[in-house]
Amino acid sequence: MMNPMQYPAPGYAGVRPPAGWVPSIDEPDRTILRLIAVYDSESGHWVGLPLQALTEALVHAEQLHSVGKIDSRQGTTLTVPSGSAVGVYGTVKEIEVPADEVWFLSQVELVTPAQSGGIVLGNFRVSPWADEDHAAGQSFWATNQGAAGGGIYVAECYGCAPAFVALGDAIGAVLRLPPGAKLTLFGEVTTAALTADRTLTLNPYGWKGKRLLD
Repeated sequence: MMNPMQYPAPGYAGVRPPAGWVPSIDEPDRTILRLIAVYDSESGHWVGLPLQALTEALVHAEQLHSVGKIDSRQGTTLTVPSGSAVGVYGTVKEIEVPADEVWFLSQVELVTPAQSGGIVLGNFRVSPWADEDHAAGQSFWATNQGAAGGGIYVAECYGCAPAFVALGDAIGAVLRLPPGAKLTLFGEVTTAALTADRTLTLNPYGWKGKRLLD
């Protein structure tokens, strides 16, 4: 009779091992992927967790394996030329995550210049955030940012004080960007047509993780 400790792993979804079976962890020569499971003390069985549980574990593991830094070296600038009329400026600039990389951003910084007359506001879109009105994704801020005096506007992407979340400057978690994801910088001319070039800068900050998921 086979000892429960020696019972082979079922290997198929929905196949339950006998009561009291415990998967062996002392098998250095075997390269198999075991199901993540929890022990049901009432039935005496190990119950496999949904595949989403493994996915969440892999996302966490990606964050813990830093393989590079993300900073102003990956940033981009957008110059809105003199004479541009009031309205959303048509040209945009993108920051795209390279193939086979995964980024975790803790902060994205928008820099606007001091300006007079026509004023350019800025914002950026996040491609993984679906928006039925924009193929480039939802914009981070509900209203575009900027002022005559210029400024630095910081989008926080990690757990922080609730006050920042209330102001719309934070999402409370690091922003995971898979390969091919984009941050799209755009500008809006307000007040009057521009009398000089205006330049917006977008800088992401964070790290490259070890890619484990698509």
